Formats: sequence, structure tokens, C-alpha cells
Amino acid sequence: MSVDAKKNTVKTILSVALNVFFYLVILFLLLFAIANMRVKTQADIPNIFGRGFLSVQSDSMMGNEKDSFDEGDMIFVKMVKEKDIAKLEVGDIVTWYDINRKAFNTHRIVKIGDNYFITQGDKAAADPNLKYDPEGEDNNPNYYEIVSKNDVKAVHVSTWKGAGKALDFLQSPIGFPLCIVLPAVLILIFESAVLVRNVIRYNNAKMEAKFKQGKVEDLSLLEQEREKIRKEILEEIKKEKQLKDEEK
Repeated sequence: MSVDAKKNTVKTILSVALNVFFYLVILFLLLFAIANMRVKTQADIPNIFGRGFLSVQSDSMMGNEKDSFDEGDMIFVKMVKEKDIAKLEVGDIVTWYDINRKAFNTHRIVKIGDNYFITQGDKAAADPNLKYDPEGEDNNPNYYEIVSKNDVKAVHVSTWKGAGKALDFLQSPIGFPLCIVLPAVLILIFESAVLVRNVIRYNNAKMEAKFKQGKVEDLSLLEQEREKIRKEILEEIKKEKQLKDEEK
């Protein structure tokens, strides 16, 4: 492969990679914007296609369980309906809106009642003196919550360590326009400029092709005209020769 061919291959690969990256960024920004625009009240979880995300604001779920998480993390949750709530089990981590705190709370189910869940954070559960005992009667009410099943909004699916602070900034009045709106506008402007440039190149190439084709057609007509003139001259010469021969 020649050096020019290698350079063209590298340029093509880079161009494709950049286009894929740009479109993925646009898709992410679009989904993030849609998810946040669907939030109408403080009690709504930003979500799209039934999948939501929240930043962790406290260390109450810090623990040694495989799905424990800490302050500053970002958690992904699945929005639940009535039929989903009936399938929840002890050990599942659920999210509900705490009216008193005016914030979301996400803790682990430690007991299931007829119309309620009892939940507790992993940090409190790690302390033998604070761990909720489903059979006990002297559990400290400051370290567990009784949650109506109707109030449960989502169940924990996965965690992105350390991404909560970034999410908080993205959802802030400054972060959203700065990191979501502005990049989206810049990318759209860039892609529009690339599109316009490609259209211009295509039109120029088309015009150049037509011009070349026109030149070829003109040359062809010129050759035909020359051939016609040459034949006419030969005919005249032939006629003159015949006349001379007749005179003799």
C-alpha cells in the first residue's frame, strides 16, 4: 500500500470515528435532556424508557454488600409499577420520595408487610446495635423507615462510582446549559457546517463533470466539422480534376 493510500485510510478511519463519537454525544445529550425535561415535580425521578438516575447525597448506604454505594456515587434505577412492587424481596434496594426531607431516599428492604416495606441503610445495618431485627421489638426507630408500597418509585439496578457530583453539576442551573445545551448547539453547528461543505463539494464536482463533458462534446463537434470540411475540399478537388480531364 502506498503512502498516500495509507494516509487516506487513516483519514477515513478518523473521520468515521469522529462522526460516531459526535453522534453518540448528541444521543447522550438528547436522552439526558429528555429525561430531565420529563421531571415536573421534586418527587419525579429523571428517567427515559423506564430507566432513571440519581446522585447519592448521603453515606447511609455505605457498606460491605456487593451493591452498596456511597455519597457522591450515581445510581441507576428501574421505575416500578404496581405489578413490579409485588415482586420485590427482602434485600432489594428501593427508592421513594421522603416528604419530610423533601428528597429521595434509597435504602434496602429488610422486612415486607402487607402494605408496607421496612427499609434500612447499609451503614446502620453494619452496626450490630443498630441493625434491624425483623423478629425484635426494640429496634431503634431512628435507624429504619416504614415505607408504604404505594410510595416506592424505583428499584436500584447499578451504580456508577463517583459520578454523582458530576450529575449534580449537570442538573444545576449553570451546569445544564453549560455542559448540555452549549455542546449540543456547537455540535449541531459543526455538523451543519460539514454538511454545507459536503454539499458545496458535491455541487462543484457535478458542475466540473458537466463542464468536462461539455468540453468533450464540443471537441467532438469540432472534429466532426473539420471532417466535413475536409470531405468538401476533397470533393471540390475531385470535381476540378474531372473537369480538367474532360477538357483534354
